[in-house]
Amino acid sequence: MLLFFVLIACAVPLVIGAALTFAGMRLEGNPVPPLVLFGGLASAALIGLVLVVWQLFDNNVAQPIMRMSRDLQTLVHANPNHTVSTDCAKHLGPLGVTVDDVAKALSDARASSDTCVATATAKAAAEKRRLETVLNDLEDGVIVCNRVHEVLLYNRRALQIVRECGELGLARSLFDVMDKPPLVTTLERLTNRLTSGRYATHQNGLSSRFAFSSCDGRTILRGTMSLLTSQSEAIEGEIPTINGYVLTFDDQTEDLQRRVQVDGLLRSAIKDFRAPIAELNKACDALGDSTSSAGHEGMLAMVQQIKSEGAVLADRIHALSDRYDAVGGSHWPMSDVYSSNVLSIVASRYRENPVIQVDVTGQACWLHCDSHMVVEALSSIIMELVERVGATTFALEAKSCEGRPQLALIWKGDAPSSDFIPALSAKRVGAEATGFPLNDVFNHHRTELVHQPLDDGRQRLFVELLHPIEPHDKSISGAPPLRLEFYDFDLLDRPVSDGDLLDKSLRDMTFVVFDTETTGLEPSNGDEIISIAGVRVVNGRVLTGETFDKLVNPNRKIPGRSTAIHGITDEMVKHAPPISVMLRRFHEFVGPSVLVAHNAAFDLKFLELKKTISGVEFDGPILDTVLLSAIVHDHTDQHTLDAVCERFDVVIPPDKRHTALGDSLATAEVFARMLDLLEFNGIETLREAIDASNKLVQIRRQQAKY
Repeated sequence: MLLFFVLIACAVPLVIGAALTFAGMRLEGNPVPPLVLFGGLASAALIGLVLVVWQLFDNNVAQPIMRMSRDLQTLVHANPNHTVSTDCAKHLGPLGVTVDDVAKALSDARASSDTCVATATAKAAAEKRRLETVLNDLEDGVIVCNRVHEVLLYNRRALQIVRECGELGLARSLFDVMDKPPLVTTLERLTNRLTSGRYATHQNGLSSRFAFSSCDGRTILRGTMSLLTSQSEAIEGEIPTINGYVLTFDDQTEDLQRRVQVDGLLRSAIKDFRAPIAELNKACDALGDSTSSAGHEGMLAMVQQIKSEGAVLADRIHALSDRYDAVGGSHWPMSDVYSSNVLSIVASRYRENPVIQVDVTGQACWLHCDSHMVVEALSSIIMELVERVGATTFALEAKSCEGRPQLALIWKGDAPSSDFIPALSAKRVGAEATGFPLNDVFNHHRTELVHQPLDDGRQRLFVELLHPIEPHDKSISGAPPLRLEFYDFDLLDRPVSDGDLLDKSLRDMTFVVFDTETTGLEPSNGDEIISIAGVRVVNGRVLTGETFDKLVNPNRKIPGRSTAIHGITDEMVKHAPPISVMLRRFHEFVGPSVLVAHNAAFDLKFLELKKTISGVEFDGPILDTVLLSAIVHDHTDQHTLDAVCERFDVVIPPDKRHTALGDSLATAEVFARMLDLLEFNGIETLREAIDASNKLVQIRRQQAKY
């Protein structure tokens, strides 16, 4: 539109000049000076008039049309609840009313279609919930992969089995958690069986049982691989196309180890008992023969020999019994658990109690126990202390000692009486019908309750538990959410390509949207990260079940003005790992994904300054939702996270705002809803998104101050 007015402005002096030139050729004398003077003034006046008209046109026509156009784009492609403002269209005649009618008609049509879709999808949702329930209730782990070993689906049992081996997530490689050779070999065998046609007559069809292990070799697994093909039955003369495979498996590590140990014990029993029993038999035979021929002294010697051999046999039986109990001859259920999981469950029982306060302190450690009975025992002890000692504030502490790991209850106040522990040992814990005396629980864990007064007037009750059976090098962050988003069959149709990452479609990529909370806003002047979180976005879907959320010890005080914003205190990060450790864990979580952040320059500066001490560098491409918002909503300069969330109808719960995970989830939702608008604006690949972002030089300059 501007070009039309520029053309008019350029035509004014040309037209006036041509007219005056034609007039001057017909006038006598020297009319040029007055003609040039008056012609120039007329041209300037007309050009000024054109500029004034353009300004009025821009303010009352062009900008209102652009604003309504952007609002309509947002309504159509991103936020169906977005309100189209037509207040600016008062000089556009019926256009504003028409746009308003169109927006309302579209909203009504969508509401009607949403009702139909909701009815249709309710049945599908019910079927999906049944599938989720079935998968999550299965005792075996289930993982579905495409033909290039990317994870498409997993159930809770699979996550429990492999969570200590690596990162299991949608669109991640199965080889991040599983040993590659056995899986590849089995897939090749099944592929050959399919292509040769032998599967039609093979007793196992397109399935095969096999043994394999986790990628670290610590977990031995046994399961079945079954191919997923494009058709349930092969058309005559055609070979079905392999889309992927289903892997069902279970952890056989403990069972196999116990079987090996039990076999060893049985062999040892046969070997060790054979000689003593043979000697006893000889002694008995000799005793019988000597009854008539030997004297009294011979009889005593043979009796002594029998007693001696019997003692040896008894000792070996006792030793064997102890070893059998250690291997697992008892049916008492024990497993390796992380102390923070056990203690957090105990503390959560008193979270709503207005009188009793229980906090978890100390450094978490691994131990071997029956976690349920330990929780019940600690809860019972707390209630007895409240009743008999009057204590109401407790600290639950885990401690990894040189001997056995300890779980302790600490309170400030009176010590328990001398009969407290004996009386407590007889108290039953657990359900009334199936509960055990506390003393039995301690005996099965081969421990006892001990009281220890501390120097500062506090009291400590502790028990020593067993060391974990397996090595545990990685920490865990607690149980998975109640409902994981573990399904995405659309990944089956993802193109298999090794092409340039930058030329991939944004919809076919995996992103990690992240955010940090810090001690302040000046990373170059000593401010540090105190919390880092991220959430994975796959196929345009925010996977709320695949998140990273960790506190970081900044090794410095957190200013009160910062705590007032994000709520993180010095006490909360006191026992958290340092940034050098946490960035390595976050780097592992990110993997090959593309990073996304809101105002990314700020967060990246913190990561850049820590690459030396952490040993990891986030050097891949990154997208900034501030810049992307400026691309799709160039009619406004409001691109804060709150403003962008409001435009895209993304609600951040007040208690989650200014938390790393809460802001990450909100940014991820915004980014997922931006994809349609980006595509509408001709931005479909990562390269196009980065190029468009780089053109916003002014915003880049604003970010450079960080």
